[in-house]
Amino acid sequence: MLGPFYPQRRLVDFVLGASVQPCPGCGGEPPERGRPYCLGCSLELRGMDRVDALGLERELAWRLPVASVHALWWAEAGSRAEALYKALKFGGRRTLGPALGRAMARHRERMAPLPDGLVPVPTTIGRTWSRGYNQARLLAEGMATHWSLPVYPHLLQRLEGGLNLARLGKAQRMEQAKRDFIQANTVAGRPYRSEERDLLGLHLLLVDDVMTSGATLEQCGDLLVRRGAQLSVMVLARRRNQI
Repeated sequence: MLGPFYPQRRLVDFVLGASVQPCPGCGGEPPERGRPYCLGCSLELRGMDRVDALGLERELAWRLPVASVHALWWAEAGSRAEALYKALKFGGRRTLGPALGRAMARHRERMAPLPDGLVPVPTTIGRTWSRGYNQARLLAEGMATHWSLPVYPHLLQRLEGGLNLARLGKAQRMEQAKRDFIQANTVAGRPYRSEERDLLGLHLLLVDDVMTSGATLEQCGDLLVRRGAQLSVMVLARRRNQI
């Protein structure tokens, strides 16, 4: 069997269509075929357990009625987790999205009941156009495929022209998020009308790539709760030492 570092293996992977890009987590040798990152990154990533999940739930519970809050990884500055979510969000590594989404689904299903559907945090049309995708939607679709559940990407909308939340302080993030996100369409696809309770009885999982201050999750979650949804949240990574 050819090992991952043999030139012949590289040729075989290229012919078969495998990625020959460096590992998105460490920049080293390309991952084994079918894996989103290398074994070294797997050993370095700091996964979250049930105690961590309870901590995340307490962070949001006083601001938002949530059934559960989960993250796949802790992401300290300079960590492999930070490199991976930035490779997905800013580095054009689109294929990471569905693979990491499936990993998120496997992680969460050990600790919480399945939702009825998933809602990715929206991004602006401009950002979707420039990146070629919405990374939160790719993660949600990966999770939904693993569970055979629907994704509702049309329930919320992010307005153009808002400031980049990553460049704002915590209080500023909260205020900006309130202006950035609005109701969009109903589950059936028609325009949402004020005060409709079209999500009543649905347990929805709000999905995003990273949680920093929680401003985006709070605003998007609040919009869904107002429409009657029971809400849970999952992100790929929880940033630390940033704010």
